[in-house]
Amino acid sequence: MAALLLSEVVSNAVRHTKGTAIEVAVGFDRSAGMITGAVFDTEPLMGDGARSSLVDVGDEETDMETGRGLDLLDAVAGTWGVATVGSHGKWVWFQVSAS
Repeated sequence: MAALLLSEVVSNAVRHTKGTAIEVAVGFDRSAGMITGAVFDTEPLMGDGARSSLVDVGDEETDMETGRGLDLLDAVAGTWGVATVGSHGKWVWFQVSAS
């Protein structure tokens, strides 16, 4: 699951930021059995991109091709968040159980 979530967060950074580089960090806390993934990009604010959970589709399923990455974080990650670094950018991070 960690690889899938990391892929989604990296994809979001590549697709939705104006910067030319991103940084990726992955850590493992053996005692807690937790994997932490984080991606830094130079865009300090989260964009207003579509999220499938926010689309009002009534009783029909949405055919959105994008907008599910943050929903996936909500559903799978034990916890996740965004930490801004002033005007330099932000880290989007998540933690999942290693088991």
